[in-house]
Amino acid sequence: GPPPSAATGVTLQIAEVVNAHLSRDELVDYQVTGELRVVPSKSPAVASEFRFRMRNAHHIEQIKVNDKFVKVAAGTYTVVLPAAHQEQPLPLIKYTASSRWRPVPLFVDASALETSADEVVVQARLRANPQLTTPLEQLTVHAAVGAADSCVVKAPGTWDAESGRLSWRLPQLHAQTALCSAQLSGAGVAARALRAPLEVHFACEGVTISGIELEVQMGSGGVNPIGALQRRFATGSYKVSAQ
Repeated sequence: GPPPSAATGVTLQIAEVVNAHLSRDELVDYQVTGELRVVPSKSPAVASEFRFRMRNAHHIEQIKVNDKFVKVAAGTYTVVLPAAHQEQPLPLIKYTASSRWRPVPLFVDASALETSADEVVVQARLRANPQLTTPLEQLTVHAAVGAADSCVVKAPGTWDAESGRLSWRLPQLHAQTALCSAQLSGAGVAARALRAPLEVHFACEGVTISGIELEVQMGSGGVNPIGALQRRFATGSYKVSAQ
């Protein structure tokens, strides 16, 4: 491709946050919020103007435009950016996805199996949504289990005795299923294990969860005013109650 100095066009990013509470296979709570933003560029700042429409706009419930830079008329968004150097991402649009549209990126089957009065096996089986085309990355699973005399954690897990927390970290998860497990022993440990929901964190690059897409109008001479469109989503609060 051309050298970086010759690169033209604005880099946009659709960044979404998914908040969910799962209990068994049921969604107790679910919300996706998103932001379309201009990503800071290393090349010299130039003023630019572009127009776009939103595809799959019916997946959006609420929308708020940054009217300092964005005007909207009959479904067409016109963005006018000054030639100002940008240190931070610049939000153009913030939105909330429709509550009727609820794809779950990660299914978690969590259980605390009592093997005796003083012993319990904690398990969390993770399964990425098979419709996801790219892997989930930087997964962490935290389980508050309280005090225990001893704990044997299967890799890639760790046990913090002081805080009574189990944690597992996985670099990525795609088509496979991952099993997080630990065996705890101590007085009353079975009654305490997984009383609080598990906390899960992850990110996913290259896709949005809402399915929102931009249709950008070509500029003069058929030049695409957008240099790149990045897509990503990550968790805000993602909780799982054990069975």
